[in-house]
Amino acid sequence: MIDPALHLRSGLCASCAEAERTGNRRDSEFILCALSRTDPRFPRYPRLPVLQCDGYRPPSGHEADND
Repeated sequence: MIDPALHLRSGLCASCAEAERTGNRRDSEFILCALSRTDPRFPRYPRLPVLQCDGYRPPSGHEADND
């Protein structure tokens, strides 16, 4: 289950298989889009919350919510 607070802050990235959480020494947290490594259409660190994304992919073994 996705943390509702995280989902509000990051949108689709909270449940995307392509999203990687990363941080720095100051305890800041960022979401890196792994698709940015191979496709220039995707920003490395997307502006959050992401509400629509052509690269969105639910985690393996899960289906996207259609609520």
